[in-house]
Amino acid sequence: MKSELKVSKPKTREEWLARFTEASRPYFKKAGHPLPKRVRCSVGFPSKGARAKSIGECWSSTATKDGVCEIFIRPSLQDDGSRIADVLTHELCHAALGHDEGHGKVFKYLATSLGLTGKMTATTAGPAWHEWADPIVKELGKFPGAKLDGILSGGKKKQTTRMLKLVCDECGWTCRTASSHIHESMQCPMYAECGGHLRMPD
Repeated sequence: MKSELKVSKPKTREEWLARFTEASRPYFKKAGHPLPKRVRCSVGFPSKGARAKSIGECWSSTATKDGVCEIFIRPSLQDDGSRIADVLTHELCHAALGHDEGHGKVFKYLATSLGLTGKMTATTAGPAWHEWADPIVKELGKFPGAKLDGILSGGKKKQTTRMLKLVCDECGWTCRTASSHIHESMQCPMYAECGGHLRMPD
């Protein structure tokens, strides 16, 4: 009996990105702009840091010592394999054309040939992209990573303090403050006149 070996699903984010890149090579070649022989793809924040709005970034091969261009996909996209793949396609266009082209006419030709639509500096996947890319994404399976969002550089979570209302039980003076500042027997700022204390309203 002939054995059939199933191709295993990618176990790392880098493997997922690399396998999508390899599977997309024929489509870049058909569009007349083949990909470089070597491209490295990873998940990471753009060069301007976690606060930057960029969702993908391609570094020129001249920026690395071994002459291989590097692509980074923002961690906040990790819940959506299809979106990751279409952002990667955009960055692969830069890898195929070189950075001197930018988002010019040749870039637009290649991007639209691959089914990317919209403003060339912020493309999205169109129907033609889904036609060739969706089967690849489906074959690769769920992206092996979790969304990383709502953070500041250094890994600290954004502050989400809820301001609580306080009311003087005598004169009705009100204010809002963080729960960490609330304690028993908080005197009203007008205490000398009203003798009241600040309470949270029922």
